Amino acid sequence: MILVLLFATFLFANEKLLMANFTDLKPYYYNHQIVNLHLKIIAAKNGILNLTDDMNRTYPVNNHVGNIVFELNNTFPHLHLTLQDTNQTILDELNITIASKIKQLYPPKNFCGVIAKDIIISDKVLTNYDNNSNIVYWTIKTILGNAHDFTLHQQNEKMYFLDKNDTSSSYSYSAIVPRDKRDFDITYFDLDSEKYKTITIHIKLKNEKISTQTDIKPISKSNILILNTILGILILLWAFLFYKKGKITYIISILIAFAILVILNFPKKEITLPQGQQVHILPFDNSTVFFVAPKEMKAKVLKTRNGYKKIEFANQYIGWIKMQ
Repeated sequence: MILVLLFATFLFANEKLLMANFTDLKPYYYNHQIVNLHLKIIAAKNGILNLTDDMNRTYPVNNHVGNIVFELNNTFPHLHLTLQDTNQTILDELNITIASKIKQLYPPKNFCGVIAKDIIISDKVLTNYDNNSNIVYWTIKTILGNAHDFTLHQQNEKMYFLDKNDTSSSYSYSAIVPRDKRDFDITYFDLDSEKYKTITIHIKLKNEKISTQTDIKPISKSNILILNTILGILILLWAFLFYKKGKITYIISILIAFAILVILNFPKKEITLPQGQQVHILPFDNSTVFFVAPKEMKAKVLKTRNGYKKIEFANQYIGWIKMQ
């Protein structure tokens, strides 16, 4: 009721059609923090609401609530709200200032660069690179965090964008690390406690993790021999049954089994993987890289898709490499 009275007073005193206020504004935010604000908007007339900032970024307005998400970089954005009719004539406009303060952080040396409510590390892989180094891979997801600024100050660090929405963002991370390194301390600034928090990630130098991925283990030679034997016996059995009963279904079964035999035993095209060649689990750029060739290696090409070649290498693994 008080809000209605205030709005009526505001409306008649200033002949304005718009009012707006933040429902969850805090007295201060940290520089480089991902800020998520909700702007409650009251309009005295029906029309089209547009919310932009001084960088010409547009923010969504649904049911008279503007959702504003941005990374704080020394200054708050200056917001501009307009109310338009169906002919795009501006009925009213309002400049909105975020009056909170900005706090600077003075982080420790091992700070990973992320300010967030939470950090989630998944899909962890540690694999051989050379005699002195391994390569580590994982997916990092942050809740209201600047995941793109993540760093452990390792060699050849890379971040690949995976996904982003209003409250979380995900990246694939890779780096070359010392060969004896198994534990990774990640120190970030926790927004809930407003303190630096360290989590330790332990990764074993094993490939069992990789084998859980779909279609990454090839069929072994012993298994192929077993399949060939089974198919050969079935072909002989169906041939005998066709001779005795003369049913066409036995001929169809023989043809299918023979086709499978040809596919299993048809020689695959061979290529040479150069040193440093990255092998992905799936055929797209942001897919996890689970192997990097330490030297030139032979590989069999199984098929191509989406600009990638599906290969079998080292008689152990199946993966995807980008076509040159």
